[in-house]
Amino acid sequence: MSPVRQIMMYAAPTYFQTIGLRQEDVISFAGGWVNHQAPYGLKKAYKAIISDNELMHKSGGYSPTSGMQGCKEALVRYEKHVYKVTGLEPHHITIGSNSTQLLFDLMSVLLDPGDKVLLPDPSYCNYPSQITTVIDAKIIRFPVVDVTTWSYNADKYIKEFASYIHKERPKVVLLASPDNPTSQIISHSFVETAHEAVTKIGGTLIVDFAYKDIIFTDKVPDYFSWGPTDNFLTVHSNSKWSRSLGRRLGWIEASEEIVQSLDSVQSSTILSPDTLHQMALESYLNEAINDNTLMPYLAKASADYKKAAGCTVEAITKHMAVPCFTPQGGLYTCINVGLDGATFVDKVLREAGVLFVPGWGFGKTMTNAVRISFGPLVYDLDKIEEGIKRASSYINKQS
Repeated sequence: MSPVRQIMMYAAPTYFQTIGLRQEDVISFAGGWVNHQAPYGLKKAYKAIISDNELMHKSGGYSPTSGMQGCKEALVRYEKHVYKVTGLEPHHITIGSNSTQLLFDLMSVLLDPGDKVLLPDPSYCNYPSQITTVIDAKIIRFPVVDVTTWSYNADKYIKEFASYIHKERPKVVLLASPDNPTSQIISHSFVETAHEAVTKIGGTLIVDFAYKDIIFTDKVPDYFSWGPTDNFLTVHSNSKWSRSLGRRLGWIEASEEIVQSLDSVQSSTILSPDTLHQMALESYLNEAINDNTLMPYLAKASADYKKAAGCTVEAITKHMAVPCFTPQGGLYTCINVGLDGATFVDKVLREAGVLFVPGWGFGKTMTNAVRISFGPLVYDLDKIEEGIKRASSYINKQS
C-alpha cells in the first residue's frame, strides 16, 4: 500500500468514526491538491462550449489519440509565452487523460524488462507503481537528503550522481521540479550534469513538471526553457496551476519518435483524451495570452502558496522546533519526527486530530518523516498554525 492509499483510508469519515473523531474536527495536511480558484477565463471557456449547441456537440466527439491540433498549438504558445521554451512544436506533444496515465504509458514505451530506472531519494510515492506495474523494471535510488542534518543536498553530490549514472546505466532517470515531497527546485547544474551523463549511456532524462507553475523564486532554472530532444522529455499537467484536479488533462513534450510510440500505446489505454477539456483549455490559453492575463494569474497563485508555505515553516519553527525544508515551489514540506512516520501519523491523528502523510513511500530517507501539505489550506492560514500547534504536543512528548 502506498502512502496515498493509506492516507485515503485514514481520511475516510468511517475511519474517523471508529477512532472517535468527527471529520469537521480534523485538520488535514495530507491532501496533495491546490485550493485556489480556477481562472475566470477558463470558466468562461467551458460556459461558452456548453451554451453553444454546435460546440457542445463537437465536445462529445472523439479526439485524436495524441490530442487535438489546436490544443497542442495553444500549449506550445503557453510554454513559449511563460518560459520561452525553444525547439517545441505541436508534433512534439502528446495529450493524455492526465500526467499519471501518461507517465504510466511512457514507461511501456521506454523500458524493457530488466531495465533500471533511477529516482532521487525521496521521490513521488506513486512513481514505483507507475514504473513497475506493467514492465518488470528495477528501481534504483540516489539519496539527495541528509537525514542527520535534515538538509537537501542534491547540488553537493552532482558529480557522484553522474558517476552513479555511468556505473548503473539506467535506461531512465526521473526527476521532478519542484519535487514532491520536499518542494525543492532542482538546480540547472544538477539537471544539466544528469542530462550529459544520461546522453552518454543512451538513456532518457525525464523531468516531471507537475508543479512547474507554482514557484516561489523570481528566476527559474534554464532547463525550464528546454524543448525535447532524443534524450530529454518533460511531463506536464494543468491540474495544479489552473485548479483542474477533477478536470484532468496532461501532456508530454518529447521527440517525435516517442510521441508516435505513445500514440500507439494510448490507442489501447485511453483511446483518446477528453475533448471538452482540450477545447476549453485551448480557448482559455489563447485568450489569456492575447489579453495578458495568464502571467498575472500564475503569479498571484504562486504568491498565495508562497505565503502559505511561509506560514507553515514559521509554525513548525515556532511550535515544533524541528528542522524542515523551506519550500521553493509546490505544496509541501517534510519534517523528521524521530520515529516511524506511519506510527506517528496514526498516533497524532488519534491524539491530536491532525492528519499527515507518512514518509516511507517516498524513499528510505523519509522513513522517520512525514509530508506536510499546505495546499488545501492556502486561504486558511490560522488553521495551518492550529494544526501544527496541536501536533507539536505529540512531538514534544517524544523529546
